[in-house]
Amino acid sequence: MPTEYGTSYFGVRNRTHAATDLDRFADAGLNAVLHTFSEADHRYYEGTMQDIVAASKERGFEVYVNPWSVGRVFGGEALSQFIGEHPEAQQVTSEGQRVPTACFNAPAFREYMREWTEAAAGLGPDVLFWDEPHWFIPEWFEREFADDEWGCRCEHCQAAYEETYGESMPEEATDRVQEFKAEQLLAFLEEMMALAREEGCENAVCLLPSEDAEHGLSDWDTLAESEYLDVLVTDPYWGVFPEAEGPEAFVGYFSDKLAEMAAEYDLRSQIWIQGFRLPAGSTEEVRTATRTAIESGVDSVMLWGYDGCKSVSEIACEEPEDVWEGFLAEVQDAQE
Repeated sequence: MPTEYGTSYFGVRNRTHAATDLDRFADAGLNAVLHTFSEADHRYYEGTMQDIVAASKERGFEVYVNPWSVGRVFGGEALSQFIGEHPEAQQVTSEGQRVPTACFNAPAFREYMREWTEAAAGLGPDVLFWDEPHWFIPEWFEREFADDEWGCRCEHCQAAYEETYGESMPEEATDRVQEFKAEQLLAFLEEMMALAREEGCENAVCLLPSEDAEHGLSDWDTLAESEYLDVLVTDPYWGVFPEAEGPEAFVGYFSDKLAEMAAEYDLRSQIWIQGFRLPAGSTEEVRTATRTAIESGVDSVMLWGYDGCKSVSEIACEEPEDVWEGFLAEVQDAQE
């Protein structure tokens, strides 16, 4: 059975209000919390976040901090000032279009992420949580792209590709291009995780539950082998991915996969349960998903996000309180 149960926490930068929420999380039996740390938080709320993280640790929580939508290459509902200030660091599609998302190979973004990592570690968390790192995904943008359009093919990627393979980067998404993208994403994560470790934090990486190069990595073992990784994570949100065949099958498959890989590579495993964008009547699905993850043998089960995300109207569940209480009910049943 898991030893850790928790939720993500975001949008509240009032210390008093945050303390009240943390108290009720603890009273409900949770012992872990993920605090989002966006570009705006980094710029304007760093001291506040230090206090909120400290309050979390005072209550005995395992504390995670993530780069919430930083550069628009990590998951989250936050805007990125970086990509507006640094058009030269934006990803470029195979058709030559710049898109508002940072390139992992852009020197300016690497520099910014090193600064972010040091600042995030300075908040005092236990773990830095690298959340859904991904290259350009066409369907995540509100504009039209060609059917076979891909990214990134910016000058930085082209130069790195030519240095790696001794040839020009093709305009088609060949197998070698996909291999290159995976290797570059891993190199980026290795650099940031090594820095996080130097700054005294553990590392968790949350891979999208797709097992393909466009959404992250098709070969998860290459990440699991990293000497800097401590927690292998995925988020099988059955209501988001069209290939999902319901919460039990989708969550069960990825929970089993994670538990087996964690045992093989001496890592901890963590599954996230969907608590956003769910229609009315979804509480039993949430309970089924939570129970499935708990029974799989993973070490940690978390919900995105607290109170059924009711504070973010764009992604709030239609019955947020019921979703939240359904998750907590399964946690409490498991702890009895």
